[in-house]
Parts: sequence; C-alpha cells; structure tokens
Amino acid sequence: MKKLNLSLAALAVAGAFSMPAQSAVLLGAKVGADAWYADAKINDVRADDASVQPSYYAAFEHFIPLIPNAKVRYTGVESAKFNTDFSQYDFIAYYEILDNDLLSFDIGLNLQNFTGRFAGQQFDEWQPNVYSDVRLGIPATPVSLFGSFSFGSYDENNTVDGEAGILFTVGLVAADLNFKAGYRIQDYDFNYFATKQSFQNDGFFGGVELNF
Repeated sequence: MKKLNLSLAALAVAGAFSMPAQSAVLLGAKVGADAWYADAKINDVRADDASVQPSYYAAFEHFIPLIPNAKVRYTGVESAKFNTDFSQYDFIAYYEILDNDLLSFDIGLNLQNFTGRFAGQQFDEWQPNVYSDVRLGIPATPVSLFGSFSFGSYDENNTVDGEAGILFTVGLVAADLNFKAGYRIQDYDFNYFATKQSFQNDGFFGGVELNF
C-alpha cells in the first residue's frame, strides 16, 4: 500500500488556516528566469558534463484569506552522458506567513511532475512535497538573502530540491527588478523503474525576476 510521509504538510496547512489573512498585498505577481549551470550524478557516478539548464517560474498572490497563492515553475534537466533529458514542473499552493521588507516566509504544498527520459527510460510521474520559501532583507541596502526548499517521500520515492543565494533589487516605476545568484541542488531517489535510482543535479545559477 502506498504511504505518504507528509505530516509536516498537514501542520503547515493547519497553521496557515489559523492566520487571519495572508498578506497586506491586494494583488501581486512574480515572473522569473534562471540559467543553472548544473552537473548530474546518477548512482554516485558523476557525469562531468555540466551544461546550462533553464528554469522559469511565475507566481500569483492575492488578498483572499484561506485561499492559497499559486506558483508554477519549470526546470529542464539534461545529461548527455547518462542519456537523461526530462522536464520538472512544480505546481505550488502556498500561504504568506510573513511579508515585510526585512523578512518574508511562505509555506505550502508542491506537486511535482517529472516527464521525459531518465537513463534511457521514459517516465511520467508525480511526487507530492512540502514547500517553503524565505527572504531576509539586509537593512538599508537593496540586498536580500533567499532560500527555497521542497521535500517529499511517497511510495519509496524521495525528493529534495533546494536553493539559496543573494538577490539585488532595483526599484522601477511599476515593479521591482531583482537580480539573483545562488546555488541549487536536486537530490532524488526514484523508485519508478525496475531498480531504484539515485539522482543528484547541482551547481550555481544566475537569474532575473520581476516583482509586480
């Protein structure tokens, strides 16, 4: 019988529902793109064929209590050595627990979809995760530190996808333009195939984000 190890998710959602409101913002949106220079490792063997892998995301935030905000992210994963080329889609529902100039903190659920080719085998699978995102502003500067984290365990599949870095903000008339740099790692145990496969993909990235 399939087992879902996401007890933290229940606590997160329960805590979010106890909040009187998510944020002072009425309507908001974020769109961003990252270029990730990543190198894969399968079953503890490093590919040593690092390449630039794209990631794009968009988020929508609103003022309605109890209804979560929404974020969608796409990441392309590729390793020629391992005959691996798949897409990861993150469908995220989250609540803003804190949102001010010094500290913002989001928590929610992330439903991941993996589709494509892994080590020469086709797959199209879903994985539930707990999701969190934090940004810490440095007072009197346009600089912030950020980190986001998704993790889940379901049917002997274990996934961890995390990133951390620094963000520089330029204020525009109708939006903030953010320049990002950081480090991201995917650490997965896939039970979708005849034998269990471990996969790791990590490296530095740079990106831009518009925050409306």
